[in-house]
Amino acid sequence: MVPLVLVLCLALLIVMDFVQGRDLMRGYLKQAQEQLLLQRAHQMEQLLVSAGPAKASEVAESSMTQWAQEEALLAAAIIDRDQRVFLGSRLIWRGGLASRLLEGYQGELANRALLSGRPLLTVAPQRASLQLYYPLVQLKPHLEPRLLYMEQDLTPLNEISHQLFLQRLVKLWSVGVGLVLLIWWLSQRMMVRPLTALRQEARRLGEPQLADAPPRQLKEIDQLWQGFLQANQRLRLGYSQLVESEQRWLYAVEGMKAGVWDWRIDRDQVYFSHHWKAMLGYRDDELLSSFESWEQRLHPEDRERVLAQLQDYVEGRASSFENQHRLCHRDGHYIWVVDRGMIVDWDPRGRPRRIVGSHIELTEEASRGRREHHEVVSRSGLLEELESALMSDTEPGAALLAYLDLDDFKLINDVHGQDSGDRLLEQVLQRLETQFAQAGLVRRLGGDEFALLLIGLDPHQQALAAQAQAFAEQILAVVARGWLLEGKPVHLGTSIGLALSQPGALSGAEPLLAQAELALFKSKERGRGGYCLFKAELQHQVRQRLWLRDALSQGLSQGEFCLYYQPVMDEKGEIHSAEALLRWHQSQRGEITPTQFLPIAERYGLCYDLAELQLSQACRDLAVMRRYGLSELMLKVSPRQLLWPPFVERLNHHLDEQGVPARMLVLTLAGAELTPIDRELFAVLTDLNTLGVRLALDNCGAGYLALSQLSQLPVARLKLDTRDLCAGGAAAAPARPLLQAQADMAAAMALEWMATGVDDDGCYQWLRELGCVRFQGYLFSAPRPLESFLALLRTKGRTAPLALAHTETH
Repeated sequence: MVPLVLVLCLALLIVMDFVQGRDLMRGYLKQAQEQLLLQRAHQMEQLLVSAGPAKASEVAESSMTQWAQEEALLAAAIIDRDQRVFLGSRLIWRGGLASRLLEGYQGELANRALLSGRPLLTVAPQRASLQLYYPLVQLKPHLEPRLLYMEQDLTPLNEISHQLFLQRLVKLWSVGVGLVLLIWWLSQRMMVRPLTALRQEARRLGEPQLADAPPRQLKEIDQLWQGFLQANQRLRLGYSQLVESEQRWLYAVEGMKAGVWDWRIDRDQVYFSHHWKAMLGYRDDELLSSFESWEQRLHPEDRERVLAQLQDYVEGRASSFENQHRLCHRDGHYIWVVDRGMIVDWDPRGRPRRIVGSHIELTEEASRGRREHHEVVSRSGLLEELESALMSDTEPGAALLAYLDLDDFKLINDVHGQDSGDRLLEQVLQRLETQFAQAGLVRRLGGDEFALLLIGLDPHQQALAAQAQAFAEQILAVVARGWLLEGKPVHLGTSIGLALSQPGALSGAEPLLAQAELALFKSKERGRGGYCLFKAELQHQVRQRLWLRDALSQGLSQGEFCLYYQPVMDEKGEIHSAEALLRWHQSQRGEITPTQFLPIAERYGLCYDLAELQLSQACRDLAVMRRYGLSELMLKVSPRQLLWPPFVERLNHHLDEQGVPARMLVLTLAGAELTPIDRELFAVLTDLNTLGVRLALDNCGAGYLALSQLSQLPVARLKLDTRDLCAGGAAAAPARPLLQAQADMAAAMALEWMATGVDDDGCYQWLRELGCVRFQGYLFSAPRPLESFLALLRTKGRTAPLALAHTETH
C-alpha cells in the first residue's frame, strides 16, 4: 500500500511539473515569436520610411517576395486606408478586400490598432497562429500603406516544446522510480515490519507475559513498544480493581434489595437489574430494555410529576433526582418505590449521556402516608373528579372553578432545590384546604398549579361575577400571607383564572376547565398577581389569534406579503427618500393592517421570517430605485428582529448581493417598542453602525427609553409624529410646544429630524416655519407599490403637495 501511495504522489508531482514546464516553455517560445514579428514589422516600416513615396512600393514588394517563401509565415500584407490589400505575400491578393482574402484577418482588431496607434498582437486558437496588426504610423498620412498584417504559424513551436518535454519526462520518471524503490525498502525494514509485530502483540493485551520485543530500527518504535508494555500493566491492574469493585457493588445492592437501572440516553437503552424486574413480578427475559418499559408502568397521577422532575435534572435545572412514585406490578396493583438517580457520564458538549439509579420498595405504611400527604392529580384525574362533583351537586345554583398558577415558582426551585419546593407546595395545598373548607374540591396538579371548585352559588343573592371576584380576592390574600421555607420567610404570588358554570347549563367538566385555563392565560398576559373571569369574547380573541398565526405562516410561504413605499419630501417639494412599509393582502380577508398581524408575528416568532422578507425585498427594490436617483430608503424593524442572531449577517448579505451601499439604508426603531436598552441590543446597534447602516428613532418619547440612553445610542435621526398637530382642534394646541421641544432637543444632540404624519397643508406650513426640511405623510402620497412609486420618481416629485394630495384621493 505504501509503495503504491508513493508512486501515485510521485506521478502527480511529475505530471504537474511536466504540464507547468511545458506551458512555461510554450510561453517563452511564443514571446520570442512575438518579438520577432514586431522586429520584422518595425524593419519593414523603417524601410518604407527611408525609401520615400517613390520607391515605397518597390521596397515593400521585394520584402513580401522574400516572406512568401517562408512556410511558417501564413500571411503577410500591407493594408491601405480602405481595408484593401496594398501589397501581399501573394500577388492575387492585391487590391482585394482584406477581410475576404485573408482568412484570419479581423477588421475590428485592425481598426482598434489604427485608432490606438500601437501594435496589436493576438492568438487565434482555432488557426493555431499568432497575428500582428502593426499600424505604420511613421509614414505620411497621404500615403496608401496604413497597416502591416502578419500571421505566424505556431504549430512548429508546439512540436518543439513537446519533444523537449518528452525527454524531460523520461529523465524524471527514471529518477522517481529509483527513489520510490529506495523509500519502499527503507520503510519495510524500519517501520512496516516492527509495526506488524506490534499489531500481532496487541491482540494479546491483558495476558501476563507478552512476547519478546520486535526488531526495532528507530528510537520512536522502541518508545512505542515500551509504552505498549506499560499500557498492558495498567490494563491488568485496572481489570483487577474493576472485578473487586463490582464484587463490592453487587454485595451492597443485594443487601439493600434495590433494583438498579442504567439509562444510556444517547442510545435510548435502559438496563434493568434482576431485583428491579423481580420487584414488579417479572423474570429477567420479560421486559424490554427501553425507557418506555418504565414510563408505561408509572401511575397516571404520578407520571407528569416524575417525568417533569427527571427532565429538570437532565437539563440541569435541578441538582438531584429523587422522588417517590408508584409503579404497576405485573399482577395489576401498584407499589410505592423510592427512585434515586445520578448522572455519571457526559458527551463532549457537556450534555448528559448516562444516568444510573436505583428503586427501593416502600413499606405499605409509608406508601399509605405518601398517598395521604400528597394530593397530586393529573389533568385527566382532575376532570374525573370535577365531572363527579358537578354531577353529584344537588344544590341549586352555579359552580365556580378557580385555576391557580403560582407566579415564578421556578425561582424557588432553582434557589432552594426541588425537594424544598415540593414541601412548600404541600404547605400551600394544606392552607387552601383549611381556608376554603366550603369548597367542593381542592386539588394540586403537577407542578405549581391548583384547582378549587365552589358549588351552589346563588345568582339571586349576589351577581355571579361579583361572587367570583370576591372568591379570587380571598385566594390572593391567602396565598400572599407569609410563608416559611427552611426557616426563612418566602413570598408567594399567584395568577387565577375563573370560569362559571351557569345554573341549568349543559357544559361539562372539560369545557369548564378549558375556560378556566384560558382565563388564567389572559390573567398572566395582563400581569402577575391578578385574576380574570372567563367571557365569551376571550374565546373569540383566542380563535382570532390562532387564525392570524396560522394565516400569517401560510401567507409567508405563499408570498402574500410585500413592501409599499411612501415618499419623504424635502423643503423644495421634491422626493428626498422613502420609507418601506410592510403590507399583507390575505387571500380570503383582503388587507390586514400591520397593527393586527405584527404583534402576532412577534409573539410566535414569525417576525424573523418577516425580517428576512423585509431585508431581501428592501435591498432588491432599493437597487432599482437607485437607478431613478433615490439615495436613501428607511425600513422599520422591531427590537426582537434586531436580536435575531443572523440579522446583521443577513442584512450584509442582501446589501452585497444587490450591490447597494450600506449608507443608503436607514433602519427605523419605534420608540414605543423600546424598553431600557440591554447590552445585547446595544451590541447589535453598534454592529449596524460599524457596517455603515444608519439608525432612526420613530415616535421618540413614547417608550421607556431614557434620554441618557438616547445620547449613547448610535442614532442619526429622530422622526417626530405630527398627527396630533395635523388633527386640529383641542389636540393641536399642546402639540406645537411639544414638537418645538423635541426639535430643539434633536438640534442640541446634533441629530437630524423629520416630520411624519403630515396630512394637511396648515401643519405642513407651520413645520416649514419651524425649520423642518423633511416631510412624510398623506398630504404628499399614500404608501405605494413599487411600480407606482417608480412612476412617481420619474416626475422627480415636483408636484405641489395639495395637488398631489388631491390626486391621491382620487
